[in-house]
Amino acid sequence: MSFFANVSAVFTDMDGTLTSSGRVLTSTYRALGALDEAGIPVVIVTGRPAGWAEAIVRLWPVRAAVAENGGVIFLPGRTHVRKVYSVATATLPAVRKRMYAAARHVAARVPGTRLATDSPYTEVNLALDWNEDVHLPESAARRIEALLRARGFNAVRSSVHVNFWPGRFDKLTACKRVVKALGGAPARLEPYLYVGDALNDEPMFRGFPRSVGVANVRDVWDELGAKPAHVTRQREGAGFEEVARAILRARA
Repeated sequence: MSFFANVSAVFTDMDGTLTSSGRVLTSTYRALGALDEAGIPVVIVTGRPAGWAEAIVRLWPVRAAVAENGGVIFLPGRTHVRKVYSVATATLPAVRKRMYAAARHVAARVPGTRLATDSPYTEVNLALDWNEDVHLPESAARRIEALLRARGFNAVRSSVHVNFWPGRFDKLTACKRVVKALGGAPARLEPYLYVGDALNDEPMFRGFPRSVGVANVRDVWDELGAKPAHVTRQREGAGFEEVARAILRARA
């Protein structure tokens, strides 16, 4: 069987996977629409804020969205979009206070570090910018990760931010909840395909038998403990379009 045959749904990262130089190109958006029109649900899986994901799941041709590295999930309901948290919401005020203190601690030790501009729209995860509106070396991003982990948080960098959060969730645990909501078996991920590009996609590369890295995943290849099963020829959004075409050809 072809690697791209009989895909039940496509789970995809956003930054560096759907975006090209920070933007979703018209051709990439068309690829999302083509999958949706072919009856192949698309699920966005991102470290970006819950506020972004709610808008995306309501407006884009996608079925569900996982935001904040698994902290908040938006699922289709009979009459409205359902919002599910991966942490007890009662704990969030105290946890958020600790997270902002951690961000100040890091900023004092890694010059140039600052909160990502989309941080006001987050609920569980928080992000420090290293490669979006500021441009720090990867050595600084690794230092940020280490400092945050030393303070008891999960921390991992995407292509633009270092995301950190409390609790034992990640992108994979959240996606298994989405699979269950779509009527599948969370323990059996073979029918689904994941596309990503960054270190925070590592749980997905490990958990999805059919995982794809767009070509820029090579930039972090040596740091990945689990690597994608397939790598596209093209980078970023063009790589996602390559995957969408392969799935649609296999279905035809």
